[in-house]
Amino acid sequence: MFRATIATIAIAAFALIISRAAIADEVKCEGAIVQIDGDTVTVKDMSKEHRMKIEPATKITSAGKPVMVSDLKVGQKVKCVCDKKDGGMICTSMEIMRDTP
Repeated sequence: MFRATIATIAIAAFALIISRAAIADEVKCEGAIVQIDGDTVTVKDMSKEHRMKIEPATKITSAGKPVMVSDLKVGQKVKCVCDKKDGGMICTSMEIMRDTP
């Protein structure tokens, strides 16, 4: 009985470690859009630039309402959440904070 419990705990711990390795690292950034090149957007925060790919599943909002990638403009202030995968970043959500004046 005791060995079965230890084995179950060990298997659960191993499964947790494996599942965490499979999950991409999440990156959050806030700054201004400095470049839009097709499906790639570059956002500059206080310290560096973040290049991220926009995919069809990316949720883009402005004032809480969904907008299209074509509505993005250089100079807009945004908050982004990205998954870091294979050396690149995939934007999962982007919120436009305000448009350029």
